[in-house]
Amino acid sequence: MSSIYFIALPLLFGFATPLLAKLGKNGIAYVSTLMQAGLFLLALSLLLSTTWHVEVISIAPPLGISFVLNKASLFFVLLFTFMMMMFSFYYLGLRKTDPYKSEGKFFILINMLLAASIGLVLSSDIFNAYVFFEIAGVSAYILSAYRKTPKALEAGLKYLITGMIASIFLLLAITLIYIYLGSLNLAVLSQTFHTLPYNIKVLISLFLLIGFGFKVEIFPLNFWVTDVYEGSDSLVNALFSGIVVKSYLFVFFHILYLFMPHSEFSTFLIILGVVSMVVAEIVALKQTNLKRVFAYSSLGQVGFIFAVMASENVYALTAALFIVLAHSLAKMMIFFIITSIQRSYNSVNIEILKELNSPFLRVMLLLSMLSLLGIPLLAGFVGKFLALKSFAVSGEFIILAVIVIASLIESIYYFKITANLFSKDTKREKVLLTLSQKVVFSTLALLLIAVGILPWLFSGVINDAAHIMMDNAAYVQALMEVTQ
Repeated sequence: MSSIYFIALPLLFGFATPLLAKLGKNGIAYVSTLMQAGLFLLALSLLLSTTWHVEVISIAPPLGISFVLNKASLFFVLLFTFMMMMFSFYYLGLRKTDPYKSEGKFFILINMLLAASIGLVLSSDIFNAYVFFEIAGVSAYILSAYRKTPKALEAGLKYLITGMIASIFLLLAITLIYIYLGSLNLAVLSQTFHTLPYNIKVLISLFLLIGFGFKVEIFPLNFWVTDVYEGSDSLVNALFSGIVVKSYLFVFFHILYLFMPHSEFSTFLIILGVVSMVVAEIVALKQTNLKRVFAYSSLGQVGFIFAVMASENVYALTAALFIVLAHSLAKMMIFFIITSIQRSYNSVNIEILKELNSPFLRVMLLLSMLSLLGIPLLAGFVGKFLALKSFAVSGEFIILAVIVIASLIESIYYFKITANLFSKDTKREKVLLTLSQKVVFSTLALLLIAVGILPWLFSGVINDAAHIMMDNAAYVQALMEVTQ
């Protein structure tokens, strides 16, 4: 089985759109959704295999193109294809009343975003990763401005400018790596990065941190994020929070584990993640716009994941991957809910929740927030419990205490939202949901409950992913056997 299918098919979809358009107005939308469902089923079938899939298209430096599909990258491929499939099923219901203009272009962009996100986690060459870094960025810039309202255009411009800055720093890091080490292959760099002079190593590490820091939305490089979430369409925000930021997180820490296992910078990165979490949760308290509230909530959750992954041990990484799964499910559902509210009531102010006439959506929103808080029997509890236990075992009680305080702060504005959600004020007309939208909400909700109640059903996949992600020797050996 070739891992290239996960990248090639979404990219080739763009070339097929003129032909698909001849099938009628539903041709492009339905074929795109079926393709995404097929990719998800393909990824699901690969869980039964323990074989590493290494694809090498070219190994001539500096343009080496190679992909590695193992249990670690497969976890993210599985997550991304599932999230995109849910996104498309939700949109199939939405498009009946409020479709995007130029749907063909819209489906090309979301499939480019899917291909780039998967390409980032599969790439075993840092320049190849940079190419997908740019493809994902371009797709995200256009999607954030797709509605072409003044706020959407402003969001797209801010995303573009910060993305350009990130690209410059990442390209500087790649240039220095190639100048000093003569290779861009991650397996080779894993064996040679430690030979660099200390000052060059620090400089490259700083450039990588800044380049990826903008994309993983870590403090203080995340100043632009909430404006983008506010200006972009709520539906698109589901992709940013559920897929895009997770792909950048994987790549950053994958490179970190390979280049600097047990890094001397890990304490700094843990503190950076915790500070990002605390700042985001505090600022979220003052927000009245639902999109900004949950944007800051995402920043807080990403900071938490960042801190846990920076711990550089298998137990913490297992916790982080559980949090990644729970956060993606909950945030995608939340932004779908905001989309439904905005389309029905033309408002995203917290006060509009008092008038929300949909018991189903109220329950879905409450369930998502409870999971994000880490309430037992929901998906968020598993990862948060394991993460706090990991910090406790490591003796990092100050970090643990700060995370608990940040979580308490988060619960304050969630309580505020809940109070509005179940207010007895006069309700507006009922929010109408299509069958496909109800199925999507129900599926995401059931998964949040299933992960929380039956975590062992998912722990095998996640434990394997964590162990392989930390196993540098196996990664180097698998890639060297093919490229030598």
